[in-house]
Amino acid sequence: MRIARIVTFFLPLLLLAAPAMALRVQDITRLKSEIPNELTGIGLVFGLKGTGDGGNYRPSMRMLQQMLGKFSDPVAITRDLKNTKNVAIVALTVTVPAQGARQGDKLDVHVSALAAKSLRGGRLFLCPMQGPLVNTQIYALAEGPLTLDDRHIPTVATIKQGAVLTQDIVPDNVRHGRFTLVLLPSAASYAMASAIAQQINQTLSPETNGKPLAFADSATTVRVRIPRAQRGHQAAFIASVQAMRVPDLPGAAKVLINSKAGTIVFTGDVTLSPTVISEKGLTITVLPRKTKSDPVGTREPFAALDPQHRGGARLRDLVNAFNLLKVPARDRIAIIKQLYDSGALHCRLEGH
Repeated sequence: MRIARIVTFFLPLLLLAAPAMALRVQDITRLKSEIPNELTGIGLVFGLKGTGDGGNYRPSMRMLQQMLGKFSDPVAITRDLKNTKNVAIVALTVTVPAQGARQGDKLDVHVSALAAKSLRGGRLFLCPMQGPLVNTQIYALAEGPLTLDDRHIPTVATIKQGAVLTQDIVPDNVRHGRFTLVLLPSAASYAMASAIAQQINQTLSPETNGKPLAFADSATTVRVRIPRAQRGHQAAFIASVQAMRVPDLPGAAKVLINSKAGTIVFTGDVTLSPTVISEKGLTITVLPRKTKSDPVGTREPFAALDPQHRGGARLRDLVNAFNLLKVPARDRIAIIKQLYDSGALHCRLEGH
């Protein structure tokens, strides 16, 4: 309790000194070509302790026969493999990051049994991985021991860094000297797209003599032309655009939460009404304007977000307090949801 009182005493000073969290272009946009890619495959797992789908399961036996045939060891399914129970046919997927990957990079392989009882102790035989469309080329080779994702679900597993890319998978972000920014659904609007384009043009105006480079094509896209002087440094130019600050827009206050990932993204000027909220022993107090009925000193908040009693506390102040107090992501999201449900958080809340 004594430590909590000390933190309460110093926190207002720290909040006043803490810089505001500026929203950057990269926080609410992505490059148009930067989307995750999926590689797929059908493979054979061996080394199972009698929990496979062999024997009478002909798809597995046929794949095993084909594999043995490649090594000059042809067999008859019904005669030689009818009692085999240590193999299983599996579906494989590999997620390539949105930013792409290069030849030689290693990625995780997700494995799902089609008919086996358990994949525990199994190992994937070398398997080619191709794109999701039929008859696409091979992009990776997968192989290695399986690790169960959940001991209670023995038919789903992962091979850590089990896929090795055999060729580059890189998004084509720049075409004809241009690239396109796509606004995330939580931030998409004509006003925001226009504001981003205007911010880019204003920032680069000294280099372009006022000639615009960015244009808002819709509520979700901003098209940007790379100056000829920067064509040889495309990556650096795109990074500089992504690092630009997004101007605050009246009426564009949104909060996007992702409970699974533990992330909170807010745009615009999200304000808080005077309120007191408690979550797992942590009390957050947003103080109202100073009045005779509410003199200074009648409360001892854990985190005072409006120490000068001016009113109009901001969500960014609350986030700064979270950071200073090292509040876990799950508790942050719970507090923000409670503030929104009580009507104290003035914005549009999206996500779950």
